[in-house]
Amino acid sequence: MVETRTASPMADANITAMKETHRAQQTPLQQLHAELDQEKEASATAANESMDMILRLQDEKAAVKMEASHYKRMAKEKIGHAEETLEVFEELMYQKEMEITALEVQVLAYKQKLLALGVDININELEFPRDLLLNRSEQNGEDDQSSSKTRFLSLPLFAL
Repeated sequence: MVETRTASPMADANITAMKETHRAQQTPLQQLHAELDQEKEASATAANESMDMILRLQDEKAAVKMEASHYKRMAKEKIGHAEETLEVFEELMYQKEMEITALEVQVLAYKQKLLALGVDININELEFPRDLLLNRSEQNGEDDQSSSKTRFLSLPLFAL
């Protein structure tokens, strides 16, 4: 038993030395663990910030895409409206051109009628001979000469 007691103080010294060595190694290990935890936390924060930025950018992209489709739809509607308006104006122009053509034909017919009545057609000014109007009303036996004058002076449209 004597050996156990002698071994015991040595063992105690070894244990104490081992404990001190263990403590000495624990301190840098704890520092490394703390540093690792800080790095993990920083990495997690950076990942969260990156995800937040990605989500925000995706939301902005979706908003821009929606706005672009809205403007595209509005542009198509405006183009459609402009095309419809253009068609209406083209139809209106066609009708007016047809009306002008019909009026030109009527003008030619009236010129021929006036020439047949003996009216001298001057390009700048048309003058009706007053005696021609009076002679025609006398031939027709009308008492009220002003009605025939008015009729000849107004020259109503006739259908073709």
